[in-house]
Amino acid sequence: MIEAQLSAREDRETRLLGLLADCAGKMLGASDPTAMIDYLFGMVRDELSLDVYFHYRAEPENLLVLEASGGLTEAQRQAGARLQFGQAVCGTVARDRTPRVVAQVQASDNPMTAFIRDVGLDSYACTPLLHGEVLLGTLGFGRRSGVPFTETELRFLRTICSYVAVAKNRLLVEAEMLAAMKARDALEKAQRALIGSISRSGTEDQAATAAMLAHEMVQPLSAASNYIATVEMALRGTGGPDVLRQLARARAQISRSSQVVARTRALVEKGEVEAEFVAVDALFAEARELFEAAWNGTLPPIQVHIAHGTGQVLADRVQIGQVLANLLRNAAQALASGEGGRILLSAQPVDDGVEIAVTDNGPGFVTGAIPEAGRSTSGGQGIGLSVTRRILEAHESALALETPPGGGAKLRFVLAARCEAV
Repeated sequence: MIEAQLSAREDRETRLLGLLADCAGKMLGASDPTAMIDYLFGMVRDELSLDVYFHYRAEPENLLVLEASGGLTEAQRQAGARLQFGQAVCGTVARDRTPRVVAQVQASDNPMTAFIRDVGLDSYACTPLLHGEVLLGTLGFGRRSGVPFTETELRFLRTICSYVAVAKNRLLVEAEMLAAMKARDALEKAQRALIGSISRSGTEDQAATAAMLAHEMVQPLSAASNYIATVEMALRGTGGPDVLRQLARARAQISRSSQVVARTRALVEKGEVEAEFVAVDALFAEARELFEAAWNGTLPPIQVHIAHGTGQVLADRVQIGQVLANLLRNAAQALASGEGGRILLSAQPVDDGVEIAVTDNGPGFVTGAIPEAGRSTSGGQGIGLSVTRRILEAHESALALETPPGGGAKLRFVLAARCEAV
């Protein structure tokens, strides 16, 4: 008798392993995971005595949307079409990001199981669909019979859920990456057309506009391209797992490029900036991300110091972000040929606002003064400093140079501020 039970158990585990291998192959090559889950449910429902499945997609604002289901009436699907995190079993699994199994549901009065009890289920197993730290949704399977799930069955279902999560993440990444690449390519095309149109006009001011647009879009577009390259490596299995965040950053830099185009034209043609009160730490964080994402090579250490009581500054955050990214790039270029280089990005209250400075311990400026417009600090055309001057003039400020006691260079400017009470 015992031998027969062991043989039956082994036979079942062999069948489950075969189903698992088939499920893995189908799911990992799927082009539509939602349709594939329905197919998988059909494959395993008889072996596992399943009656129902719910596949929810995670949405912003802690919401679950029913993306696919099986074994339900239309009324039941409508009743469970949306769940808040913490609502019912699937919402609780999404909130806690932990699998949950419930049994003897029909004999329970637990409010969490009210929905699946109304559907007629007695046993239910739900698993969060996670890829890294990203919650993609939940996938749950239920029985109307009073037979609870065994540990072997639960391991099988959770393994299927892991395949579903991998497949959904892969398709989501590929779709996001395609959209990011299309947006980047369209923006580069628009940039070339705009600069070409302005340059052909032949006037000095419009030629300057073209040069500024070309220069200021280099960093965000380079940053976007670097993020996309990281994702391409990840998809080939040679990069990190955090690809969706990288794509979000790529899309943000592409959006930033669009803002640069609009605001640079307004600056050159009308002398206007879109000023608002901005926290200095937010300005610094955005500038560092832009600089570091676009920089190729070893990054020198960057220290940040914001003095107590600094408060907010009145600035066009896109333009001042470009100024800081330009100054950080210039400092990094000055340090590229030596060792022990470091950069300090600082802000402190002064009588007429907030002084913002980028200080490095490099060789400093040979002439002891900031180069004139059109002259470079790094062998280029000197557009970066020209752009910086133009932006600061529109903010009623100016770039000043100091030589720190230990050598190097400190480039600083002052912005109007809303200071905090000390």
